[in-house]
Amino acid sequence: MPTKPKKERYEIDPDDGLPRELVGEWVAEKHLRLQHYIDISRAARRKFNGNSTFIDLYCGTGRARIPDSNQVHDGSALVAGLEAAKHDPFGKMYIADLDELNVSACATRLERSGLGNFENFIGPAEETVSIITSKLNKSGLHFAFLDPYNLMTLPFSVIRTLANFPRMDLLIHFSMMDLQRNVSFFMRSGRLDHFAPGWRNHVDQNARNNVKVQAVFQYWCNLISELGYKDPTYQAELVKGTRNQPLYRLVLASKSDIGKRFWGEVSNVTAQTRLPF
Repeated sequence: MPTKPKKERYEIDPDDGLPRELVGEWVAEKHLRLQHYIDISRAARRKFNGNSTFIDLYCGTGRARIPDSNQVHDGSALVAGLEAAKHDPFGKMYIADLDELNVSACATRLERSGLGNFENFIGPAEETVSIITSKLNKSGLHFAFLDPYNLMTLPFSVIRTLANFPRMDLLIHFSMMDLQRNVSFFMRSGRLDHFAPGWRNHVDQNARNNVKVQAVFQYWCNLISELGYKDPTYQAELVKGTRNQPLYRLVLASKSDIGKRFWGEVSNVTAQTRLPF
């Protein structure tokens, strides 16, 4: 593992000597919703008698601090694994990340936390998702948490690959801030083609910026629905920053009505805004 993490994104955690990330304050709410979903879905995992999995393709280091504060939080893989272990643990966990430093730190933290039943992989999500899904049981219960560092690192092919499984719930971090800032560039550069293939026939490139952003998001949700998921626009919480600026949507995609009911409970963690459509 590199001994000098990137200064702009990492620091050394004095508690365990491993790199940890510097992240926005909104991470706490995002992981609280993840934790609640893992908690209330424990009865479903119990029915599958160990044939359940957790997948995190953007695992990070497994630990993070909010800058200018002493608030330190576990990463998504630890949040999910530790919560499940209280009652009905996952039969297997799979973690991956593009950055070797992230994977190594997260894997070490999982092991030290007693969560040893996992496999880890290094590479872009479109590659690691193929490796991981080749190991899954089609009859199992699977849950993937997709928390990319930016929108363009989540090509739609990743979601399509995961959707091949009949019981694969997805919880996706959709950065509204990234899209708001860069939607015109994503369109001109062609990068949006990989994220939301076919968007050119559904989004007006000459519309106002905020209209384009909503249109892209709605079209992306429609693509997910076409894969057999219940309408994810209903299950998409808007999380805002301290200045009331839109930060991200936390989107649940489930093929089951039970998943929709679960999210109805999870979405009440804090009072946030429902989608306007």
